[in-house]
Amino acid sequence: MNNAASGMHNEPSTPMQLVEVYSVTDPNVAEIIKAALQREGITCWIEGENQAGLAGVLSITLLTRAKDADHAHRIIASFDH
Repeated sequence: MNNAASGMHNEPSTPMQLVEVYSVTDPNVAEIIKAALQREGITCWIEGENQAGLAGVLSITLLTRAKDADHAHRIIASFDH
């Protein structure tokens, strides 16, 4: 994700900046991961899930705040997909 899209400028990550933690093409998998992160108290946003007829082709990005990224990566790594 570019910094302009997250409302930030070219500066180091700040705790509240949104960062990409995972990318997938299946919108169902994105929703499952989002739910798992939210169960752990991590707010998550999905970017690109409204792909109309291109579902399964284009990337769907899961974003969290930078301060939650390491914890989110550990949770995602625990999935057996």
